[in-house]
Amino acid sequence: MRLYLTALYDVQVRQRPGSVHTNDRLIWPTSAADIGWVGLLAVTATVSAKGRSEMDNRVRQVKSAIGRLVREDAAFLPHGSRPRNRFENFLLSNDGGVAPGLPAESSYITPRRNEGVSLPVEFFTNNWVHCLTDSEIALWISIRLLARDHPLAHKESGIFMTESTRTYRFGLTRDAYEAHTTLRRFGLIVGIDNVPRWRAGRTERLREQGLVEPLRFRLDDRMLKESATRIIGGTLGVDQFW
Repeated sequence: MRLYLTALYDVQVRQRPGSVHTNDRLIWPTSAADIGWVGLLAVTATVSAKGRSEMDNRVRQVKSAIGRLVREDAAFLPHGSRPRNRFENFLLSNDGGVAPGLPAESSYITPRRNEGVSLPVEFFTNNWVHCLTDSEIALWISIRLLARDHPLAHKESGIFMTESTRTYRFGLTRDAYEAHTTLRRFGLIVGIDNVPRWRAGRTERLREQGLVEPLRFRLDDRMLKESATRIIGGTLGVDQFW
């Protein structure tokens, strides 16, 4: 997910709205003046027991992430038939549900204003994209989509996510939904709970049965302006994070 979101940010910063995705960024740059995909992702690697260098292991992680995107039909490899360097110049797939046809129809198109869901630039520049887990990112974006669809409710009483919405619209498991706990701890969302907790676990069971009001959330983007490593490290009581 981190590679996918970083690639979306990269193309939207570098290309004009409405243009077809191109990718001339190498996985590992040949010049010190360039930044490769390895340099844009927070991957950790050391010298392996098999003798692979730190650089080799970082490249392997990025290639593995690209391969995952390809398997999920979120990206494709224009040089996929090459025996070597087939992951270079990978391209994001069209996310609008258009069936592959002409090259432009299968490639990602940079959105125009008011298309899609907006993510604050600080989510990327302050390293939140690299410090949150996949479940936390997925839930946070899902809440943003609901807030976009129901702006008045989000502003006045907060938005909520029913079990069917969680499952069928966003494909989130119950465990992934529980990431709201950490998102609240980090200050990225505010939880609005109008139901008293009479006994541990009882309220949650009643919510699942539809007998009580679900948790409501409101986004708080002010925390995004802070360094993710500092906020998360301080919250978790870690002197050095990442």
